[in-house]
Amino acid sequence: MARISKIMITDVPTLKKEAAISDAANLMVSKPYGCVIVVEGKIPIGIITESDLIKNLASKKLNFKDKAIKIMSSPITSIHPDTKLEEASKIIDTKHFKRYPIVGNGNLVGLATENSIVQELNDNIRFHRNIQNAVLILFVLFEFFVFVLYRYVINFIPFLR
Repeated sequence: MARISKIMITDVPTLKKEAAISDAANLMVSKPYGCVIVVEGKIPIGIITESDLIKNLASKKLNFKDKAIKIMSSPITSIHPDTKLEEASKIIDTKHFKRYPIVGNGNLVGLATENSIVQELNDNIRFHRNIQNAVLILFVLFEFFVFVLYRYVINFIPFLR
């Protein structure tokens, strides 16, 4: 089965922990992933999602000049790049997040979304279903030959009688 490294996004939007909330908002606008990973070096320490921005700015407790670290969610739930998609699906079912940083050797290497994981699982299921259908068709053709054509072939091949 496929691994998470096959579907992860490698161009992950990241911010240093000293960055402002406005930097996080601008980065989210420029990328379609709906989140920014807060890093120290290459080590992820938190995540800021669109909903984090909306909740905190709507409550008027913070403004765009405050540090992004004030609104980030931490600790993060990360997934290893070698994780199988079925295992990643179990993580999604238990954690209920939409975005997961992919961390290998302690460093951020990618980002996977709930949608990308579910889509890949659906594609795998569709592929296996097509294989099953092809095998079924071959079986039906074989049965057709054995049960229907056997009556006609037996007359031409004497040792089958």
